Amino acid sequence: MVSLGSLVQKLLLALFGSGKNSLETPINLLKNNKMDFKGKRQVIKAVQNLIGVSDDGRDGPITWNAILAELSKEGGPTVGGGIADIMVSIARGEIGVSEVDGTNCGPRVNEYKAATWLDPKAAWPWCAAFICWVVREAVEQKDVECKRPQTASAWDFENWAKQQSGKGVELRKPTNEDIKAGDIVVFEFSHIGLAVGDVDAKGYVKTVEGNTNGGGSREGGSVLEKSRHVSKIRSRIRIF
Repeated sequence: MVSLGSLVQKLLLALFGSGKNSLETPINLLKNNKMDFKGKRQVIKAVQNLIGVSDDGRDGPITWNAILAELSKEGGPTVGGGIADIMVSIARGEIGVSEVDGTNCGPRVNEYKAATWLDPKAAWPWCAAFICWVVREAVEQKDVECKRPQTASAWDFENWAKQQSGKGVELRKPTNEDIKAGDIVVFEFSHIGLAVGDVDAKGYVKTVEGNTNGGGSREGGSVLEKSRHVSKIRSRIRIF
């Protein structure tokens, strides 16, 4: 995990004031992921203002690079997992994006779909396209040996991983201890997401997924953070 050091202190002071009690609530909300979408956007915008980038409320590549540059100035730690941490940051920045009227299309959704070999304007399920887009955005920031995925099929990610074996891509049937933040997770029910945390004591892992909903559907229409049990994961793919 990235520790933002004094940058976080500045952020919290800017948002919530200097009193101890005023800091406890937002910190707990962030730790427990209970802050609503509007609140998260407020936090991202505050970070962007502090580091001098456009405050669009999206935790995307420009914001991420500016945070890393700020950390470097402060002598803070760098990203421990390399591309994995960048992928997590990019995926989290898309939470809340939705398609238009259940059409499998929309301005931002079509951008995800353009990362595959299919027509982005046609109507088709886009969970795999979302992960293709996340990987594409990440490899623009960090060089990797492998070719990026361009498949529109969740299970076809396994074929891509096999083809890229030995080029910084690893495919495994996961155990609880083996799934880490930044891993691509392929589900048994023809769906795919990105792990954004490690597996907890009960065997659940937090993920960010495209084309899902509050009930966990693989045809849900939005980018959301979910909690999935490891027994539902058929494989995990790790990019180094």
